[in-house]
Amino acid sequence: MLVIIRDTREQDCENGRLDFSGIEEVDKVEDMGLAYGDYTAIINEKSVPIIWERKSKSDLWGTLFSDEYQRFKRELARAKEANVKLILTIEGTYTDIWAGFEYSKFDGQAMMKKLATLYVKYDLEYVFNESRRVMARRIVDCYSAIQRNYST
Repeated sequence: MLVIIRDTREQDCENGRLDFSGIEEVDKVEDMGLAYGDYTAIINEKSVPIIWERKSKSDLWGTLFSDEYQRFKRELARAKEANVKLILTIEGTYTDIWAGFEYSKFDGQAMMKKLATLYVKYDLEYVFNESRRVMARRIVDCYSAIQRNYST
């Protein structure tokens, strides 16, 4: 049984909660407070130590180029210390992010450098997504692969 756990702070708005409806591998979606990240899973009643942090383009710039950056790095350090794998799932393609964010003085190259640094320092993988549906699908694909391994 695959249960997607969504952080209670994920907002129910256009750029908020991901929609997992119609994805057959998902048995249920539950809201629960998470120590870090936005989405995780319970597979066959076992918690999975992989958590996805969802960021829209504006959230990404707002987090990595503001006072929020220090808080985010502390969150990454806590997850790493707890042996939890955090994956940053980004609403936008590599090209979208490289093009920058029109409301920021920091360009896309600065963002890519920052993401690469976080990968090296905190093992933060990041995944680009061309749509929110692809984002939801990738999260489920990851947990489905884990579920298949639990079964064997």
